[in-house]
Amino acid sequence: MQLAEHLNPEQCLAAEHVEGPMLVIAGAGSGKTRIVTYRIAHLIEMGVPSSEILAVTFTNKAADEMRLRIHKLTNKAILASTFHSLGARILRESIGPLGYKNHFAIFDQDDSEKVLKECMAERHIKDEKGMLKTLRSGISHAKNNMIKPDEELLADIYDLYQKKLKSYNALDFDDLLFLTVKLFQQEKEILEHYQKQWTFILVDEYQDTNQAQYNLLKLLSNKHQNVFAVGDPDQSIYSWRGANIENILNFEKDYPGAQVVRLEQNYRSTSNILSAANVLIQNNESRYEKKLWSDRGEGEKIGFCLCDSERDEVTFVLERLYHHHYKQNIPLSDCVIFYRTHFQSRVFEDALLKEKIPYIIVGGISFYMRREIKDMLAFLRIASAGSDFLSFSRTINLPKRGIGPATQAKIRLASQTDLVHTCEEIVSGKTPLSFSQRQMHGLKSYAETIKAIRRLIHQGAPIHEILSETIERTGYIDFIKEDPDTAQDREENIEELLSKAVEWEEENEAGTLTEFLEELFLKTTRDETHDQDALRLMTLHNGKGLEFDVTFLVGMEEEIFPHANSLGNFEALEEERRLCYVGMTRARDLLYLSAARTRYLWGSLRPMRPSRFLSEIPEEQLKKYHEETFSPYDFAETPTTLQPGDHVQHKDFGKGIVQKAYHTSLGLTYDVLFSDNNQKRSLVAKYARLAKV
Repeated sequence: MQLAEHLNPEQCLAAEHVEGPMLVIAGAGSGKTRIVTYRIAHLIEMGVPSSEILAVTFTNKAADEMRLRIHKLTNKAILASTFHSLGARILRESIGPLGYKNHFAIFDQDDSEKVLKECMAERHIKDEKGMLKTLRSGISHAKNNMIKPDEELLADIYDLYQKKLKSYNALDFDDLLFLTVKLFQQEKEILEHYQKQWTFILVDEYQDTNQAQYNLLKLLSNKHQNVFAVGDPDQSIYSWRGANIENILNFEKDYPGAQVVRLEQNYRSTSNILSAANVLIQNNESRYEKKLWSDRGEGEKIGFCLCDSERDEVTFVLERLYHHHYKQNIPLSDCVIFYRTHFQSRVFEDALLKEKIPYIIVGGISFYMRREIKDMLAFLRIASAGSDFLSFSRTINLPKRGIGPATQAKIRLASQTDLVHTCEEIVSGKTPLSFSQRQMHGLKSYAETIKAIRRLIHQGAPIHEILSETIERTGYIDFIKEDPDTAQDREENIEELLSKAVEWEEENEAGTLTEFLEELFLKTTRDETHDQDALRLMTLHNGKGLEFDVTFLVGMEEEIFPHANSLGNFEALEEERRLCYVGMTRARDLLYLSAARTRYLWGSLRPMRPSRFLSEIPEEQLKKYHEETFSPYDFAETPTTLQPGDHVQHKDFGKGIVQKAYHTSLGLTYDVLFSDNNQKRSLVAKYARLAKV
């Protein structure tokens, strides 16, 4: 096999490598899977038995693809496995010295939580404020980092939990790595057996390894040092899953004499996109120096629009999308909208539904189908229509009140029209139903909560105030904090629902709560599109490994991207920048970046600052669009801002005086008193075209 016929010079250098450690810094779109495959084929051609080659990946899909490619090239089979599958294989064969039998069970999350609940019950610990999930997360963190918990309670539960698992002859998911490393550290003969079995080890996405995975690879490769690691520090974006970027940065220290090959030729993107991404990522310190390049030509400049509001940002994105899809015939499935956090999908979904543009949320759920959104809307529905049993059933145990399906059915049968009123009658003894003390207390608190929301509705309070009061009265934010893994995303989604309410009121001045709920109900019950030619929407974390002809990175503002949680933290900010780099390098031909000057957050309009990442991209590589015309504009150009007291001229209403200047979701707005008829009008600046006189 002539490697030079299939690979570029740097890829050849990596694929021809035989003995000793090697690190391949594989830039985005540089063909890393290709060189791993050809390197394995080259080893087999050199006479290395295929049974001595081990390839480790992070997903079953990647492992399957690698096996198929190797078999196609060599007609041989190798062991290509995920880390956890490898651990399970080793433990099935050799776990005995750790005191387990080989036919151990592997517990899933539900099974593991049942064991953890048993431990909590023995220690008289109640599952309050997310204690179960906090303990589970702490145990998982300890195992993945190969450490013993410091905190006394967690350490005690950890020991008891492991003791119980062992008594059941069971392992949890994290044990598949944790116990494999422990076995190798404890049993030298067993370790030597596997070191002899796999003399050549290849690992993909090395930048994503955690401490347990790092230790496993180090132990397996210590004897022969034939470890071939492929990865890219600039694409390390999963620290929240336990990935440790130091593993790849310290490779040469961990494996003295290691060769390093940089794959810098990118086969995906145009030069303009790569040049901008290179300059951006050079602001990070924790990295290997490399510069991606492409022979695909300069390509289009990166489009950028600084919009007045998030609605203007949506308009900009849709206008560009229409242009590329309908005028240039680029399939929707080759277009993507990337955002930093899940809540940002809402404004785009609203517009796409309205315009009947098919879309798919990748790696997530449509905004109006998310549990917390359906929960809050159900509270509003039961408050406005007391006979809605589905809404009653959904909300009665938020938080838990012990009102199970059987009790709910009894309440439903006893109710004539209003389920909440029936709850009050049961508590007062007017309805002859007997429930436990806890249930009676729960019904009372539920009825009082809904009645408080109803009072606001009957008083004609604005919808956003009703929703805000509902969030407060139900204690829903505290409820979702019981699951620390999802709490932040869910709270941000609720904030976005509040912003939706404010926005809807501005668009529907005479609109009612019933109309608001009807409109949103239609969105929660929409058919999910299965159209293959559908626009993709996803968070940047879900975009890893994908590529698109047309790529939008939206919401590029401080505290959104980079995320507020990263501000003031050097390592976290570097990871946010890597995330931006990953997003930019998903683009094949066209890349657009956008930000808003104002954005509704938690129901109020806030001024936003453009992301620092935008200032790190060379201005000469940007094609700047004006939000009013979506034509290129000079960054120095900004609309003239009028002040109260300024005299203005309108083409239809004549002369007037500005009374007030303020921001709405439509952008900068003026209240103007016109002299011809002494009438005051509210005019959106970008549409009104007021001339100062």
